Amino acid sequence: MRSLFAVIVCGVLITGWGDQADRFSSLQANEKSTVVKQRKGKNNPTQENVSKFMQAKLDSSKDVLEGLVTEDFDLIQKGTKKMIEMSNATEWQVVEGPVFAQQSAEFRNAAKEVLNYAKKKNLDGASLSYLHLTMTCIACHKQIKKSVVVMK
Repeated sequence: MRSLFAVIVCGVLITGWGDQADRFSSLQANEKSTVVKQRKGKNNPTQENVSKFMQAKLDSSKDVLEGLVTEDFDLIQKGTKKMIEMSNATEWQVVEGPVFAQQSAEFRNAAKEVLNYAKKKNLDGASLSYLHLTMTCIACHKQIKKSVVVMK
């Protein structure tokens, strides 16, 4: 019965995700391109710095996954809080435009859902929210690969 529930919920999430993808596509159509700004000085987001930052985000995501698998709600909360903090950091803001702003907001909202379910010790809710969170990461990375123009 639990497996059937999981399949149904995943189907609903995937169907709903198509609507999100359509919304991102329409946002992208309204802008000419996404721009990565190369800043001068110590705030310059070099590729190496961005890679290190994204690796730290991935490590936090792995903490959340480990917490889900082991039902360690403190670890889920720790990893999720770190991802929320990172999404507000300057290093996160290397891309400008409404598409990236929308995707960042979607990421933060999904992370907050994971956090709320973890605080309630609701493993199923946290797991499904984590799936949504992961999908926002994948969608954003796909979008950036398609539309980034580097400015000097």
